[in-house]
Amino acid sequence: MCCSVHIRSVEQLTVHSCVAGCSSAMPYAAGLAPVDRRLQALAGTQGGTFSAAEALAVGLTSAELHRAVGSRELVPVRRRAYVTAVVWAAAAAEERYRLACCAIARTRPDDALSHHAALALLGLPLWGHDPTRVDLVTAVRQGVRRGSTWLHPDEQVDTIVVDGLRVVSPARAIVRTALTMGRDCAVVAGDAALHRRLVTLEELLAEVARVTPHQGRTRALEAVLAMDRKAESVGESRTRLIFVDLGLAHESQVVITGQAGAFVARVDFLVEGVVVEFDGRTKYGRARDEDDGTVADPGQVVWLEKRREDAIRREGHPVERIVWDELARPGLIGARIRRARVQVKRPQADDERPSA
Repeated sequence: MCCSVHIRSVEQLTVHSCVAGCSSAMPYAAGLAPVDRRLQALAGTQGGTFSAAEALAVGLTSAELHRAVGSRELVPVRRRAYVTAVVWAAAAAEERYRLACCAIARTRPDDALSHHAALALLGLPLWGHDPTRVDLVTAVRQGVRRGSTWLHPDEQVDTIVVDGLRVVSPARAIVRTALTMGRDCAVVAGDAALHRRLVTLEELLAEVARVTPHQGRTRALEAVLAMDRKAESVGESRTRLIFVDLGLAHESQVVITGQAGAFVARVDFLVEGVVVEFDGRTKYGRARDEDDGTVADPGQVVWLEKRREDAIRREGHPVERIVWDELARPGLIGARIRRARVQVKRPQADDERPSA
């Protein structure tokens, strides 16, 4: 959910900036002043976020809100938009962006969050986005920027309600994000939305058709055509985009089988005969393939990974592993794959097939 946070220790946490427009460094740590009970009740039903209008409606005064900010009970993320300090301090960077979007949306109940702000509320992953920018559709004739808030014409777009807040449809949010934040940001979110069945390719293409050539229809179409519902993580999405940029032929989530058709492994990518695995740390907290059963011990998972990798190599496929930090060095990844290609022993068509 967009406004929920995972509460952990808030000791020694510092807010260096709220969101654009709140510039002073303000510490929010253990020992905060107690929040007014009326604010507790209001914020408690809204994930820790509320607007000044909502606070006034439950009986607080502007002076009391001002004092609550001064005593560090509240974080003003934008004019007349607040998050309780305890919730804010406990949130990671991406969670803080969601909280800010929620609070800002509460100041504009007739508008709908759009672009990557809508993606945040929809619980989709964000990568390469502007964490200070919030987009909304509203009753304006043409797009206008007010500080770090961007307003877009309503155009009778379809909206849904998430946690009591209006947001544009997943398809609209993804396609419009491609126009403002670029291909990679849109693809990361689009892959996840397709994988979770929040959107279909047909819906995305229909949304692209609503983009004018002047707005960037070609860019939007490029992003949508680069999406893949088989991607299981942000790392896999970014890895695949590197293959696209390098011109490397690839398949996602491929099942490797032996000569007799026996299952060997399901791999993240097969790139011109080379098996490529993206190594996120969470991989080592679970079994790698279904026939490994349920495995909780990381040491055992590492051993299973080695056994699995040996089996893949016996089928003639060299294995390359990519870690997160290497995604910033696509040339290195390409060079490693090209060197590994000479070790491919068997044609792809003989021993692999796409997974169902």
